Amino acid sequence: MRINKYLALHLNTSRRKADELILKNKIKVNNKLAVLGQEIITSDIISYNGKILPSDVMYKYYKFYKPIGYVCSTKTQGQSKTIYEILGDYSLKYSGRLDKDSEGLMLLSNDGDWLNSLNHPSNKIMKEYVVTLFESIEVNSFKKQVVDNGETLKIDSIVKKNQLEYRVALTTGKNREIRRIFSKNKLEIKNLKRISIGSYKLGKLKIGELSEIKSI
Repeated sequence: MRINKYLALHLNTSRRKADELILKNKIKVNNKLAVLGQEIITSDIISYNGKILPSDVMYKYYKFYKPIGYVCSTKTQGQSKTIYEILGDYSLKYSGRLDKDSEGLMLLSNDGDWLNSLNHPSNKIMKEYVVTLFESIEVNSFKKQVVDNGETLKIDSIVKKNQLEYRVALTTGKNREIRRIFSKNKLEIKNLKRISIGSYKLGKLKIGELSEIKSI
């Protein structure tokens, strides 16, 4: 494991901040100053400001039902509340942000490799949403691929659930992609809720609830 990843896990900080601690000579490995990019093993003794850190790494995995009105950020965005005001644990990072006006499933962990695998385009992880509109539409005439500001946006499928609700699936995750596609179709979204990421489902989670994933 890279030393900055280890420090990020044990000091509840970012890898960038961990690198800064190394550059400030605050970190030692086996009583020698740590260096950037250093690989460590479980038998190594790591200390911060002379205090020995635990050798074990406890990974945590959760499903989270993000409420509307919260932003996905560790830093306050103007008057908007952040999801960490609910979570409290800043060591948890997320896979696939949802914008302030959207709700639904997020996956959280302190295991960056797992989160990166969920985000990597080559893995083509399918994400499903329920989109509620203000009007009924014909899905056969809906443009699933559009170009917006020079960027190609695409959903994989859209299926009508009832008069105003539609199930949308995609494998990409570009900024506000679904909203931008619907806007290009001259449609306004009333509500956008993510219900699944790959095999992980929102299920019966309540708004604002955090649920531990027992097996990965």
